[in-house]
Amino acid sequence: ITLLGLMYGFQVIGERHGRQLIVGICIEVAAVSMWLFVHQEKRATDPINDLKLFSNRTFVIQTGVAATVSGFLICFNVYIPTWTQGLLGLPAAQAGFAVTPSSVMWIVGSFIAGRLIGKRRPQQILLMSLTIVLVGAVILVLIPGNTPFWAFLLISAELGVGFGLTITSTTVTSQHLVNPAIIGMATSFNTLARSLAQTIMLAIYGIVMNATLAEGVARHSQIKLGMLNALINPQTAQKLPIHLLPTLRNVLASGVHNVFLAALGLVIIALGINTFDKRQTN
Repeated sequence: ITLLGLMYGFQVIGERHGRQLIVGICIEVAAVSMWLFVHQEKRATDPINDLKLFSNRTFVIQTGVAATVSGFLICFNVYIPTWTQGLLGLPAAQAGFAVTPSSVMWIVGSFIAGRLIGKRRPQQILLMSLTIVLVGAVILVLIPGNTPFWAFLLISAELGVGFGLTITSTTVTSQHLVNPAIIGMATSFNTLARSLAQTIMLAIYGIVMNATLAEGVARHSQIKLGMLNALINPQTAQKLPIHLLPTLRNVLASGVHNVFLAALGLVIIALGINTFDKRQTN
């Protein structure tokens, strides 16, 4: 019930005309359900989630970093194709290919993580991986709207290494920190945190995007929001007035840039979370 309330509440927030009353009810239901769940778990002999997991600071930090990076990951997977379709005018298949190198380089990052886990502290590994992700995030915030397609392939490959290194190391470290009897519980919670972060951040990105586009439409009386939606589809974009295309692309670029800026904040938060892990052992 807690997850259902949170997810539906953020879905309503992400809508253009989000209803505040429904959002408030969802948050209240989620808060009360969470309190009841924790209260019950403390008394249960065989809990669904052993609350002792959260007494391990490194486990909490590893899970928190995995969640925040997953929030950035969903931004990358959704808004890079939006950029390449809307601003570069590429078809959907080619636009989606822009994120493909990240999947390939994710494997490389996983291999690197496997070699580092036995040699470096969790904090050191995450500092390295988050720095790689930070570089890619900063580049996405700074690149202009006419950035060529091949540049996104390079950015995707660089971020893929960071994603693979971060997610693999946090998953393995979280499993290593807990009692073998509850490894499955720790792994499932780690996965849940990542999925929930992606759901919540996707709604927040939608809010940022909608607000920026609405502001752009208000500043340019000759364009409408429907034109921006048509711009993302190369087939419908051909039907738009040619003299309005530069303005439409500038507004769309501002929206995507603001989304990337919000996602950059997540990476910075992840770096901040990682600083709290002061363990001196591997």
